[in-house]
Amino acid sequence: MKATGFFVLTLVMAGMLMACGGNNKKDAAETVIHSVMTTHPSAIGGREVKNFSGVVKENATISLSFRAGGQIQSIPVKEGQHVRRGQLLAQLDTKDYQIAVDNARVQVDQMRRQVERMKALYEGNAMNGNDYELATSKLELLELQLRNAENQLSYTHLTAPCDGYVQGVHRELSEMVAVGTPVISLVDDRRREIQINVPSDVARDYDRYDGAYFIHNGQRYPLDIIAILHKADANQLYNVRLATNAPIRPGQSVDVYIEARASENEVLTVPAGAVFEDGGKSYVWVLKDNKISRRAVTANKVDKNGKVIITSGLDTTDEVVKAGVTRLTEGETVRVVTGESSNVGDLL
Repeated sequence: MKATGFFVLTLVMAGMLMACGGNNKKDAAETVIHSVMTTHPSAIGGREVKNFSGVVKENATISLSFRAGGQIQSIPVKEGQHVRRGQLLAQLDTKDYQIAVDNARVQVDQMRRQVERMKALYEGNAMNGNDYELATSKLELLELQLRNAENQLSYTHLTAPCDGYVQGVHRELSEMVAVGTPVISLVDDRRREIQINVPSDVARDYDRYDGAYFIHNGQRYPLDIIAILHKADANQLYNVRLATNAPIRPGQSVDVYIEARASENEVLTVPAGAVFEDGGKSYVWVLKDNKISRRAVTANKVDKNGKVIITSGLDTTDEVVKAGVTRLTEGETVRVVTGESSNVGDLL
């Protein structure tokens, strides 16, 4: 009996361990984020999403200088430091400017008291009107001089006109500087600019391209098309400028996609690997906000390039999964990878 009881207990414990192990595997599976590659349907006969290599540029480099002259008292920032709009970048010795403000304020206060006394005499017909008008004019002049002195005092503080990075500090502490002497150079960080070069056919149809984006670290970021330079370079390419608020640094290379909306009932193509069958119907996975959803399409024959012709269900603006479709489920979150990945679908 004791042997039988031990055997039963052993079986129960083994079953519990297997159940726990199964749950752990299930939990691990639920946390897997599959990797996929995406593309856009191509319009047969012309308009389609086009891909170009771009370079991130800073919007502008601003040279900052004092609006007053004097001796530099402090420079509380360093090269490469990120600063916020209004942050103090450098300061002059303020002693002489503060004295000028104090002196002007004393004169204004004295003149105001004098004008108040003269006003009472003038209203009581005990003073000539010309004398009173001269006193009020002198008060206005002194007030202007006070405001000017206060402005000069404020000019001893050099602040950041926008968010950005300190690119260079060009002066040292205790150095004398004149008005307009460059002290700090700042890279404008409000918006980044991406530049691409496009061939003549894209430049010619520029007005038809109504959207642009790029993918960075698996995230899709929209781009605003700023302008196109209508003069070709030596390679017969045209420069296009696009703007973004994405967290990218100047000098980075990115893949830029520009797109034109297809007309209704336009025939499209997608890679053969993007289409799968279920219940006798054709489907593709469409990506939006890093989540996928299954969409029914009308698939026709395969064209000469090996792509499936789609006659309904898609638009050129749709982002379609072209690789890694076999293990996906409705509504799951996925990670977008570029062509260099060797483990699409997380099969390895």
